[in-house]
Amino acid sequence: MDIFKKITMITAAAALCSFSIHLCTYAADEPCYTVTAPQSEENGVLTLADGQKWYRVNSFEDENDYIISVMDSDGSKKIFTAEDSRSSEYIWHYFRRTMVTSVAPEYTSLSSSSFRLTYHEGQLYTSSNWWTDGDSVWDYSGGTLSYNENGSIHYLKYDEDSHEPFSCTDNAAEAAQVCIYARGEQLSRCIGKQPAADSYVIEGSGYAAPRFSVELSDKNIITDSVKWFVDGEEQDCAGLAFTADSLRGKPVGVHHVGCLVEGHDADGVHYRERSAEAAFVIAKGVLPDSFMSFSDIHEQYEFIDKAIEKIMESTDGYIPSLVVCTGDLVNGPTADKDRMLSRYYPQIVSHLGGLDAVFVSGNHDSGEAASIMSVRAGLGADKDNGFGGGQIFRGISEGVRENGRNSRFAKGITVYGMNFENALYQSGGEFAYSYDRTLKDLDSFLKKTAESYNGELVVISAHSGLHVLGLQPESVNANGRSIGKWIGENQYNVDYSYELARLINSYAEKYHMDIMYLFGHDHSRGETEFILSDGDTLISTEKYGDMSYDSQKLSFTYGHAGFLSTTIGSANARFSFIYRDGEHYSYNIMNLDGDTVLHRDITAKSTFREPAVTTASSAVTTTALTSKAKMSADSPKTGDRTSAVIAFIPAAVLVLLVTMKKKER
Repeated sequence: MDIFKKITMITAAAALCSFSIHLCTYAADEPCYTVTAPQSEENGVLTLADGQKWYRVNSFEDENDYIISVMDSDGSKKIFTAEDSRSSEYIWHYFRRTMVTSVAPEYTSLSSSSFRLTYHEGQLYTSSNWWTDGDSVWDYSGGTLSYNENGSIHYLKYDEDSHEPFSCTDNAAEAAQVCIYARGEQLSRCIGKQPAADSYVIEGSGYAAPRFSVELSDKNIITDSVKWFVDGEEQDCAGLAFTADSLRGKPVGVHHVGCLVEGHDADGVHYRERSAEAAFVIAKGVLPDSFMSFSDIHEQYEFIDKAIEKIMESTDGYIPSLVVCTGDLVNGPTADKDRMLSRYYPQIVSHLGGLDAVFVSGNHDSGEAASIMSVRAGLGADKDNGFGGGQIFRGISEGVRENGRNSRFAKGITVYGMNFENALYQSGGEFAYSYDRTLKDLDSFLKKTAESYNGELVVISAHSGLHVLGLQPESVNANGRSIGKWIGENQYNVDYSYELARLINSYAEKYHMDIMYLFGHDHSRGETEFILSDGDTLISTEKYGDMSYDSQKLSFTYGHAGFLSTTIGSANARFSFIYRDGEHYSYNIMNLDGDTVLHRDITAKSTFREPAVTTASSAVTTTALTSKAKMSADSPKTGDRTSAVIAFIPAAVLVLLVTMKKKER
């Protein structure tokens, strides 16, 4: 999510501090780059004169300190050093700018206490006072240190016989042989697969002790040490797989399992990485046709299992039947597909605790990755979903019957994912945002859904909203004051928003469809969450360029998913919990203290009637499905006891309603 302009300026100023420019060719008392000899370097361990030990690593990690070495012709290591008449420094802090707009260029820096490693127009500097319009990235890969200046790659060059030993070259063959060293808890990453619970389990069901495992990212890594932890306490296990016997027979609650892995390889690279904290959920049951949704988590993934825990506290131990992630899963400029799938998706799965989830991309995410994540869940997502999105969940689908865990109880829910890229255009280097092509895709989905509508709740999960920021009366800050008219750029006030809202209205009215449009994105413009529904007025953008808009009465529900982070703007760690309660839907926005900060009961237009399910060999009725579910109540695959869920849901709903009404502000 994009941040306030003021915050952007402060962050950028901190990242690109303005100094006088110093060339390394100045007089002797001016700053320059030279080398320092370590006491020793053996097996990837660099020992300094004061006895400190630094360990060779294979990449930079944000906010870590590093020593950079180059190799002399005799094979000895020398430490890359910046010095002037006052100081000599060789410990470099790596910083990656992440609190920026999604379309901002990449920026990283290497700085010591007094100096900043900088390249500009063919020269190395010890500080800088210019701005760059494009990428400005230091990177370590393949034994070279390189600088990406708006797509042009330059390499650190070392000439041990020169009185100015360091320069840059565009020829990779002339690049210095570089090693980098780190110390502390994070060295090189080594975990390829994060630990994750196979499923939630049911209290008192006699479930087996859960098993967790990690996989190394490279088969050439030699493991030196593995330590497992349950709720912060170290366990007696030193392998890559771990059975948490201490979690067997526990009461309702959420527990956390993680590990610390250390290792090395034949090249002398050292590895040390702490895994994600995998959640393990012990529940009383699943609340049917309910879901938790959130947006803008921005890598604070530990808030996911905290939110699940707060729902369980409010329902006396019951979990939602689905989790819907509504975009901006990561920070910084828009992440590419591979990074999303390899780095961030496994961490999110760990924190879900075995609950089923589907995903939509925000402006910081790869839409293609979000679609792949939903398809991997196998819960009725259209297989041909691309960067733009499509149907990502259908409760009565064959996928849910085969792969669903808690989502088997979300039969009355269908989710359409509207990835942010579907509204994004780029022309001549400029970005523009319009729902014109979204209209066709959504119309096709709603038409298909209407043709076989069974009274299910249709959720449209979209990162960006449909209202004009500041013109919509409910578009206010935490103090209840307007955030300002037309605040935010085109990506906050998307072209054809009015037409998209009118399209949704038409289906809700013609087919008496229960539709909810959930969104996020606006926290960086100071907006707090609100909920609108039938009869309320929505003010939407027609064309951002000429500031045109129109209003219409709603026939569907329109509200925030909840900004589940604390780092930017008005985000205050909130999420939504929505469920069918008799003749209405209960829409609750909650915080991580367990308080319901916003609540609205929404009258349902339709009653869900589960259709007969036809398989390749037979037609299975609802009664048959229920009977089959009861027969497999203690399934080790899901840890689920369907009969227990059915027996106690009414009491759970009563507890839920009473609890939420008490906590509602």
